[in-house]
Amino acid sequence: MSGKLVRRSLLALLALVVCGLGSGASARAEVPYGTFIYDLSGREIPVQPAYVPETFFHGGLKNPEDLFIDAKDRLFVADTGNNRIVQMDLRGETRRVIQPEGTGKLNEPGGVFVSPDGTIYVADTKNQRIAVFEETGGFLRSIGRPQAPMIPPDFVFEPTKLVVDERGYMYVATRNGYQGLLLLDQDGAFEGFFGANKVDFQMSDALKRVFFTKEQMQKELLKLPGTVSNVTAGSDGLLYTTSMKVTRGQIKKLNYDGKDLLGEQNYGVKRLLAGQQKQFTDVVVDSLGNMTAVDALFGLLFQYNSAGELMFAFGSKDEGYGKLGLFQYPSALAVDSAGTLYVLDRTAHMIQTFKRTEFGALVQKATDLHLQGHYDESEGPWREVLHLNSKYVRAHLGLAKSYYKNGEYAEAMWAFREGGDTGGYSDAFWQLRLLWMQRHFTQMAAIGAVVLLIAYAGWKLKTKRARRKDGERIESAA
Repeated sequence: MSGKLVRRSLLALLALVVCGLGSGASARAEVPYGTFIYDLSGREIPVQPAYVPETFFHGGLKNPEDLFIDAKDRLFVADTGNNRIVQMDLRGETRRVIQPEGTGKLNEPGGVFVSPDGTIYVADTKNQRIAVFEETGGFLRSIGRPQAPMIPPDFVFEPTKLVVDERGYMYVATRNGYQGLLLLDQDGAFEGFFGANKVDFQMSDALKRVFFTKEQMQKELLKLPGTVSNVTAGSDGLLYTTSMKVTRGQIKKLNYDGKDLLGEQNYGVKRLLAGQQKQFTDVVVDSLGNMTAVDALFGLLFQYNSAGELMFAFGSKDEGYGKLGLFQYPSALAVDSAGTLYVLDRTAHMIQTFKRTEFGALVQKATDLHLQGHYDESEGPWREVLHLNSKYVRAHLGLAKSYYKNGEYAEAMWAFREGGDTGGYSDAFWQLRLLWMQRHFTQMAAIGAVVLLIAYAGWKLKTKRARRKDGERIESAA
């Protein structure tokens, strides 16, 4: 963890009311972490909490790896260490356990997905298969390693996460699967690889091509792209993935062609120490299209709007404090219909819930209106956000773009300046200057004409005097 993150965590912890995790599911604590955003230069700006820890529950979990909340707000957990799937309500009460014997017996399941019709799909990792159960929990079928020429002979089919689209096609993340997601049809037949990462190319790689020997370059060619760590289906029909060991595109928003609609941006913390690598383990999408992703290395949750712009970052690692809201190794996320976030902590064997604050809800509302093009309607919420926190730069930029769209360029200049957007400020300035010139064109033209007439008269007078002097010199010479 970087020194800045450690200092932020310690300062937040000094201010909180001491409250441990051992008192039960209704335990509450003051916020033990900082919430921040980045300005356009990458500088960290503290803001008030957008989410606060609400409760936690264990449910007898052991090294759980995955969460899923279905359309009926039923919570399913891949209880990996106990070789089972646990269904809970949103209060953490266990409603059902899927732990069959025989052919349906699970072995360290790493992922779970529930389709709208209630069918339960399990990434049965150690059994190297996908196990399918009916809504009542009865085992239906098993889908093993697909066979296809495109799949390398040494490929080990260990599914870790999966989603199923409305056609019944499965998108499966596999352990060490650098090829991307496996796309399987309803019967488990291989349809192709999907959403693979690219091999990172840096300046050092260009230098290696110049100075490395042929043998050294052969080793470099063995470098593989980062692996997809998780996959989520949004209500918009798009797929969202997180990836490990990549410097860009840690979060992707993929269409059916596998194109990242976010443009391979760089997500997460802005500065890493030597040897650190971001560890995004999951992403979840709410009803507004906001993406919340978790980086297990830092114990931080990052919430981005549907365009990939950061709205909040919050959280911290639990360094032995045992506080509600801190994480040991957050491995999965889910969100319910009310917008409450659920964070699964694999090492702590528990689930924590986080509720939106008034500030968080206002930012989400204003952002949603703005992204839909309702600029006038977004101004009120943006002003309320600034009333709560005048340093929230996204509010200034939201107002600036609204002013600009409405032709209020002077106000836009001020808002762009407050938001640190020099390019926007320059655009608004030139628009304002152009308007001024258009409004004063008649006066400027009249003034210009007068200036030209005066200049012409002066030139004529000067020419006349010069001719007179030339005539006088000729007469004098004669």
